Amino acid sequence: MEKDLKFKVVTDSTADIPEEISKALGIEVIPYYIHLEGKSFKESIDITPEEVWSYLEKTEDLSKLPKTACPGVGEYYETFKKILEEGKKVLSIHMTSWGSGAFQSANTAKQIIKEEEPEAEIEVLDSKSVSLGTGFMVIEAAKASLKGWDLKKTIEHINEVRSNLFHAFTNDTLKFLAAGGRIGKAKYLLAEMLKINPIISVDHDGVLVALDKAIGRVKAYQKIVSHMNNFFKDKKFLNNRIPTRKC
Repeated sequence: MEKDLKFKVVTDSTADIPEEISKALGIEVIPYYIHLEGKSFKESIDITPEEVWSYLEKTEDLSKLPKTACPGVGEYYETFKKILEEGKKVLSIHMTSWGSGAFQSANTAKQIIKEEEPEAEIEVLDSKSVSLGTGFMVIEAAKASLKGWDLKKTIEHINEVRSNLFHAFTNDTLKFLAAGGRIGKAKYLLAEMLKINPIISVDHDGVLVALDKAIGRVKAYQKIVSHMNNFFKDKKFLNNRIPTRKC
């Protein structure tokens, strides 16, 4: 099936696409790096999300929190070159450039290849989304490729998908945001004392913003549902959603 594709989709592990889906749709997933206690791991290859969560739950020393790093230019360069050598075009989609350097790394790899091969067709997109927000766009792009769509039509569709995405999540604790310097210690202590759950969203520019707050997780979920209903109230369903197709 893959030999008939006009283009292949590339993303990274922050898209949170289940492995069985990425394999079925021929998506190239480049892992992020997680630096933990002096060691470097490739996300979902050398270390699982569950192992990272377990570490976070147990650690008391906030100076030892894991750090992440996006794939380097060379990794995108090698992946793009491999796809081009197969006679296919490249569509690379990455999490919001506001929160990661992946988009810039992929774009630099594209520019290097274009200097070597001006005719090479590579598109690098900033999803202005995070996690499965990016993942949904990647999946739709891969389905479009299987259906035989060209890059132009696919990118138009992906932009439409992005305009219909609503992001929201909540945290039980702000200690990790405080440890990373995203909020002050006073705000963190007050929120912990009052059991405040912040509700975070992503705006149309891909920037994480404070959407709301609630006392307790249940009320936070209720507010998320309310905000979601308001977001989709005037939205129309996508008319050209790509159907799933077996490989």
